Amino acid sequence: MSDRPVLTENIKRKLDARTLISVSALHFINDLHPTMLPTFLPEITRRLSLSLGEAGFLSTLFGVLNIVVQPFAGRLADKLDRPALALWAPLLTAGGAYLLPVAPSYGAALLIVSMIGFGTASFHPQAHGLTGIAGGSGNLGAYLAVFSAAGNLGAALSPLYGVFLLRKIGPSSMPFAILLVAAVIIAVKGGLPKRFVDEGRLVTKKSGGPDAANQREPRSFWSVFMICLPVIVISTIRDSTSQGIRVFLPLLVTGRGGSIEFGGALLFAFTVSGVVSSLICGRMADAFGKRKVIFIMLTLSPLLLVPAIVVKDALSVVLFILGGACITATSPLTLAIAQENVPESRSTASSLVMGLSWGIANVVASPIGMLGDKIGLEGALCVVSLSPLLAVAAMTFGDVRRRLRRAK
Repeated sequence: MSDRPVLTENIKRKLDARTLISVSALHFINDLHPTMLPTFLPEITRRLSLSLGEAGFLSTLFGVLNIVVQPFAGRLADKLDRPALALWAPLLTAGGAYLLPVAPSYGAALLIVSMIGFGTASFHPQAHGLTGIAGGSGNLGAYLAVFSAAGNLGAALSPLYGVFLLRKIGPSSMPFAILLVAAVIIAVKGGLPKRFVDEGRLVTKKSGGPDAANQREPRSFWSVFMICLPVIVISTIRDSTSQGIRVFLPLLVTGRGGSIEFGGALLFAFTVSGVVSSLICGRMADAFGKRKVIFIMLTLSPLLLVPAIVVKDALSVVLFILGGACITATSPLTLAIAQENVPESRSTASSLVMGLSWGIANVVASPIGMLGDKIGLEGALCVVSLSPLLAVAAMTFGDVRRRLRRAK
């Protein structure tokens, strides 16, 4: 008979809710900092006299690090029974962001960007895994939606926060802001499980560790990759669309005679709309099915984004905001599907679905820019906005294949 303590359902729900609140707060803090790279990039370029190629490589390095590091961090997280990476990695992310404006050389800037990349790549897999364990099967979509919304909100506020620090306290004093991050981490530390076990059940430090005999070993990395491959493809198409719009939307606004401030405000609204929609669609997915909601949202997004690029004035703004809401709403849902497929390797699955797709999305910004040089920015963005239809076609093809196999 197992000596593992029996937790009542009420206690389990409270532990799960505490975990969600704590890990979402950490997600907000972590994602508040990586977006400072593009915010500070003009200042770094001017002060270090960088070429556009050198400046662009800083962003490319960040994307490549996420592609390379996240799968390894996810694999490590699945073997740990303590939330060390999710708890302390944001310190590395924030520390690098605060050092960016005072980088004394291009080499130092590369090293600092590597700090940010390693920090955020180490944080996300285990944080996603913790959220999945807390959500279990009944609330997985909703929990991951809350977690995702917290990160999106941090990313949306990042440019405003970075400019505030730069103007109000100055570059030389910005590293001291790491104390605020440390204070937040210490404050939420008690809300995370001291240990966590398979099957989605959380236990406290007093309860002791997991029963090793009942633990399932994580799947091999290649096995997880092959199981999650269809979701990775859909996630990569989605993130490449979203990131392509984010990167070039301010240029589209200024190219039409708008101000930089208006471009930034529209980008902020584009991002925040995704925060709201992911919360709504996360709850809808748990009720009506994740695949159905993903299919609808990915189908709607081109119908909104392409007209947003073609038309102008107020209608364009409304369509961009609605299109951004549709494309971002699917992020926690693809992650939930991946975790449900390999529940014993949640962190590895998360690192592949989110890490690879997001890293590739940052890298493909350069080809999108090259396409814009050839056919114009509006044409390139229209092509990017239509790409979710490829994911819709892939989902339809997969559904048809499954039905044909069942018919046989």
